[in-house]
Parts: sequence; C-alpha cells; structure tokens
Amino acid sequence: MRIVFIIAAAGVLLTGVKWAFFPFVPWRRLPRHRVRYLRLRLRLRLHPGPGHATIAELWLRWGRLAMFRRSGRARRSLSVRRRILGPVSAYSILIGRAHYGHALRMPLDEHAVVTSPPRGGKTGWLASVILRYPGPVLSTTTKHDMFALTSGIRARRGPVHVFNPQAIGDVPSTFRWNPIDGCADPATAIRRADAFAQSVSQHGVEEATFWASKASDYLRAYFHAAALADLDLRAVARWVTGMSSTDAETILVSSGGDTGWHWASQLAELRGHANRTAQTIRMTMSRALAFLADPALAASVTPAHGRSLDLEAFLHQAGTLYLIAETRGEDSPVAPLFACLANEIHYTAALTGSRMPGGRLDPPLLLALDEVTQICPVPVPSWLADSGGKGIQIITVAHGEAQLRSRWGNDGARIIADTSGTKIWLPGISDPAALDAASMLCGTAAMREHGQDYTSRHHVMTPDMIRQLPATRALVIRSGYSPVIARLPMAWNDPIYRHARRLGQAAAPLVPAPEPEPEPRPIDRDAWPPASGPGNPGPWRRAHGPGRPRPGTRYPWEQAGDPWDTGPWDEEAGPAA
Repeated sequence: MRIVFIIAAAGVLLTGVKWAFFPFVPWRRLPRHRVRYLRLRLRLRLHPGPGHATIAELWLRWGRLAMFRRSGRARRSLSVRRRILGPVSAYSILIGRAHYGHALRMPLDEHAVVTSPPRGGKTGWLASVILRYPGPVLSTTTKHDMFALTSGIRARRGPVHVFNPQAIGDVPSTFRWNPIDGCADPATAIRRADAFAQSVSQHGVEEATFWASKASDYLRAYFHAAALADLDLRAVARWVTGMSSTDAETILVSSGGDTGWHWASQLAELRGHANRTAQTIRMTMSRALAFLADPALAASVTPAHGRSLDLEAFLHQAGTLYLIAETRGEDSPVAPLFACLANEIHYTAALTGSRMPGGRLDPPLLLALDEVTQICPVPVPSWLADSGGKGIQIITVAHGEAQLRSRWGNDGARIIADTSGTKIWLPGISDPAALDAASMLCGTAAMREHGQDYTSRHHVMTPDMIRQLPATRALVIRSGYSPVIARLPMAWNDPIYRHARRLGQAAAPLVPAPEPEPEPRPIDRDAWPPASGPGNPGPWRRAHGPGRPRPGTRYPWEQAGDPWDTGPWDEEAGPAA
C-alpha cells in the first residue's frame, strides 16, 4: 500500500514538473493536429504556442501598468492618486483573460472592431463592457436583451433612456425626438439632412454618392423651412412628395437673408425640366422619410413640449441610451432617424469635449454599435479617424467584412479595419477572406515538423484554428503586439449583474414618453357657407345641434390658432365673413 502511494505521488510530481515546463516553454515542434492541440491548451489556460504573447508582453502591454501609462490623456479629471488606488475600469476596458488568467485591457481612447457570427457571444461581451464603462454610452441593437442585461446597473451611474419606436420586447420609449428642432440654424439643418440622406442604402445604384448629395441639398432646405414655420417631419414628407411644395419656398423667401433665398432657388430646381433627375432625387428623399407612413413611427418624431432628449445633459450625467429597432428587408425603417440622432450625439460630444481640458470629452463616450450597418448606418469610417482624440470610443460589431463592404464599400471596410486599434475575431466565422486576413495578421513562427532536423516558418494561427476556437474564446490583435487568445467575459456571469438579477433590479424602471399632441388642422375660411337658411343649417349646428356653445368653449379656428377670428359669431353660419 505504501509503495502504491509512493508511485502515485511520484506520478503526480512528474506530471506537475512536465506541466510546469510545458506551458512556459511551448514546444517548437509542429503538432500533428494543431486545432486539437490548441483547444487542449486553451482549456487548461496555458500558453497557446509559439508566436503568441508571452507573460512579459502581457504584463507590459496589456496589463494595468500599461493602461495607467496612457490614462492621463483619456481621464485628465482623475488625479494620479485616484488612478493608482482606484479601479482600473475607470480608465480601461476589460477585453478578457489570456493564458494563466492574465487580464487583457484596452485604453479608452482606442477603437475596436468585433467580427462574430450570429449568436457567437458578441452581445454578452459587449454588455459586459457597457456594465462597467465609466462614461456615457450609446448602444444600438436589434433586440432588447442589451437593455435587460445592463440597464439596471447603468441606472446607478446615470439616467437611462430608450428610443424604441417599434416597441420591440415591450420596452417603452422614454422620449420622442424631433429632428427639425434646432434646424432654424442653417448649420444644424445641413448636418441633419446629411445624416438622413447618407443613411439611405444605395446598393446597386449608379452614382449613389451624387444622388445622396443632391437629396441632402434639398432636405436641408426643407428642414430649415419647417423649423422656421414651427412644423415637423410630417410637413417635410408632404413637401417631398410634391404636396404644397411651394410652401417651403415661400417660407424661405419670407424669412429673408441670403441663405433663405439660396435654398428657395434650389428647391425651385425640383420643378424644372429635368424630370427624371428630380424624380430620382425625390425618391431618395422619400425613402429617407418612409417610416412616417407608419403612425406609430411617425409619433416617435413628435415629442410633447419640453419632453425631448437633452443631449448635453445626457453626456454630462453619464447617461445610457439604447436605440432598439428591427430590420425589415435590407435596412430598418427607422435607420435614417437613428443615424441622425447618433450623429447629433457624436457632434455634441465632440463639441462639448473641445471645451474641456485636453480638448476631449471626460469621461469618454462609448458608441457600442451592434448591427450598425442595418439600424444605424452612421459614417463609421470617417468617425474612426479622429474620434479617439475627442473622447469618443467606438466599438463596431459586424458579422463579417462582407457586411461592412455592403454598406461602405471595399475602401470603407478597409478603413474600419485599419483605424480600429483592436481587432477581435470570435469562433465560427465562415468568411474565408476574413479568416485569411486574421491569419496573415498573426504572422509566422519557426517550428519543426515531424521528421525534420531544422525549423521552418509556419502560420501562428491558421484559418481553421481561428474558426474552431472554443466557445467564448476570441483571437485578439492590438496594434503591433503579438496575437493573444482571450476568454471573453459574458455579462450574465458578471457578479454585479447576477446580484442585481437576484434583487429584481437587472432592468431599469422606465417612464414612457407622453403621447404626442395631434397635428393641428388649419381651418379653411372659404369652407364656411355665407349664411344659413331653410334646409341649410350651419356647420356648427350640423355637428353639435342647436344652441350656442357653452361659456368658455373655444371655437375650432381658435384651437388651430387662426388669425382671422375677429368678427361676430353667427349661431348657424359660424364666423361672419
């Protein structure tokens, strides 16, 4: 019995020595089954193999010390003492944990692009990032699960807002937003018209950029005219279809100024001889405003007085905004509206940050753009160039490069990859081009094949190794560093979320936005008959019966604010002519 115990102890000791040597100095011999070999080492949380980041690299480039060295730029409001003693999540994002459980972190001024197939774990990881993000967050999604996972915890940090015009998951919208508000300023009208026109998918259309630019030229004039006349998008939709199209020109001319005259003359071009051109432009504008045909969606852009979203307060209070919409066909019906709102938040954040020390927003704004190509097609390629220096961090989530190319073309997809400092690939990707690109970025390492007495260069990660990574693992490449395979955290496993769920506080309570006021219907003075007589009772009696209105009752034209109500009242015929 004693001998058996000694043999068992010796076996355990030898196994321990073997595994102590095995992880720290990976064999340079090329395994026969590389995928199986990699999966085994990842399950045991060991070093993946030659070419991957070493322990020293993880500590120097991915750990807390590396994040602290860069935290002074992104979080100037935090003193050195607070950055040393406070939580590291105040100035970095936890990507996951590499071999030996080492934490992988990313600074707040660096963008990331995530490539993941459907149901690959991207929502759980993105929710875990939102849970602990120190600043305001804008989240776009096609489901309400992001709200259910993060809103309760985010409500402790700042106000929670939801914009869900389609009522997905029965999550109510907390506000309504009118894009016309503020368009009396020509610069605002230009910016919002650009967002609407450029968000319309032009896939398969020749000279798509030209049509989008021309549609923006006319939409900005319509937006400006509607703002001057205190109207909303419903009036713009009528003008776009040709109904009362000269009203906008009249408003712009009567406003005075060079801008009004210039934009009125532009609108007059739509009534010119280039009918085919005019119809194509009108078609682009009508597609941008097509969601107004749905009464529920049209109500989302008609807020009650004083109940719209204050963007500056949202940023200063570190709030969280969830944009939730479903797709119908190629794009979501509310994609132009979401793109315009996200564009306004991005512009306001950049402008607010320019007035802060260092010229950037502090704490930074996170744009967690899931399904961005379908429900919120903002100009991500142009935003990524300088948003990091403005205090705006962008995480772009896509199913593959093909999805990015379908929206922004080959050059746009390449710009997103080049300007995103951190690239994350989740398992299950089936796009050969994406897998080959990831494999090339990982580089090569010297390994010896079986039967060889010399080493040769081999890919650190082959496409099949990337595709067959274990669940919740991801290949991470950042800047010029060695590749790392990380175990991603999922929000439903986070202790903060699990504690909130036990208390019934995982989802934040919401106050639905009040119902919009009905659109006023102008009273036509010529519609009233000149007098009443036998067999021809006046309209008021036809509607309400005989007798005068009760004291204090407002007449229909008073409710509409008609200025010609100055004459005496006739019981039968209405106002005197």
